[in-house]
Amino acid sequence: MKAKDLLRTLMALGCVEVRTRGSHVVIRCGKCTSVVPVHAGMDLGTGLLHAIRRDLEECLGKDWWKK
Repeated sequence: MKAKDLLRTLMALGCVEVRTRGSHVVIRCGKCTSVVPVHAGMDLGTGLLHAIRRDLEECLGKDWWKK
């Protein structure tokens, strides 16, 4: 999955972009926060996707990434 696709999905679920520092975007959903690295043309690794999913799970629900 590309970072821009993930960001688009998160924005549709109600998350907001808090700030950008370099190529890293900080996302907040309620009280949950996560960082998404946006590197052009590269897919996000499975471990990184798992960490982002775990960071936002409390606010978006258990299966938010399947929506």
